[in-house]
Amino acid sequence: MTETPVRRGSVGTIVTIVVLAFFYAYPTWSAIGNLISLPAYYSAQLGVSADRVPWALLWAGVALPVVVFGLGVWLGWRRGPGAVALILTTGFATVSALALDILALEKETEIRLVIEYLTNGG
Repeated sequence: MTETPVRRGSVGTIVTIVVLAFFYAYPTWSAIGNLISLPAYYSAQLGVSADRVPWALLWAGVALPVVVFGLGVWLGWRRGPGAVALILTTGFATVSALALDILALEKETEIRLVIEYLTNGG
């Protein structure tokens, strides 16, 4: 009995990719929201100039889910739906953990800016 090879980009693989893409949408959407709203918040509430905004963290938060999802699709494209699901689920766990780290660093920066604002007589 011979095993039939999985076709490149089979329907099951594509459906798996599309379904798991929704999991990556939330961290991406959340990071875009932070990228848009945090600089305005820092400026309006704390009088922070644009050069003190943690731009690297904000952009890393946006890029991380997109890059990990793309890498997962690239690695799993020639594999079956089960392997793609495993790769993308592992990638999502990694994105979730790193997104929490990025959010913690953003909050740490915010706390430092608030303390500086309060101690300088803001």
